[in-house]
Amino acid sequence: MDLSLVEQFEQARENAASDFEREVLDRAIENGEIAAEDYEDAFNRYRQCAEDAGLDETYERRSDGIYTITPPLLEADADIDEYLEVSGDCAEGTTMQIEALYQTQVNNPGLIEDTRVLTVDCLVAEGLAPEGYTPDELDEDVSDGFADAPFDPAEPAAQECLQQGGYSISVEDGS
Repeated sequence: MDLSLVEQFEQARENAASDFEREVLDRAIENGEIAAEDYEDAFNRYRQCAEDAGLDETYERRSDGIYTITPPLLEADADIDEYLEVSGDCAEGTTMQIEALYQTQVNNPGLIEDTRVLTVDCLVAEGLAPEGYTPDELDEDVSDGFADAPFDPAEPAAQECLQQGGYSISVEDGS
């Protein structure tokens, strides 16, 4: 059974890990949405925790208001494990549930189950992919590294569309 966004807020509220998270979700249940200010506050709390813990992350706010976190370049498994543990601890009670719900609210308000459809619809609407471009074609393009894709995944509009559907594609500059 598919849950409405408010039902998802209520479910998340049951598993809230902090008073802050409970307060944000209580407001979201009452108002039918997570306020942008509450998401911003959650992210700022995460960022402060990460900075206090000495994590060397960079942050970029996308046009949809969601932050992208770029972790430090780590090579040793122990360093990666430590980073994941510390960043996970910082996200617990701040962004972990709130960001996922806010991203759904912003990028998938119709609660489309197959988020590939969101990506395809965006690519077509932006004129980056032809009418009739399908989620299966998107899967093929992702699988082959976009070698024959009708769009350049490095283009900012394409990046936005991919992010809306939950794709995180890093494109290296070939120059």
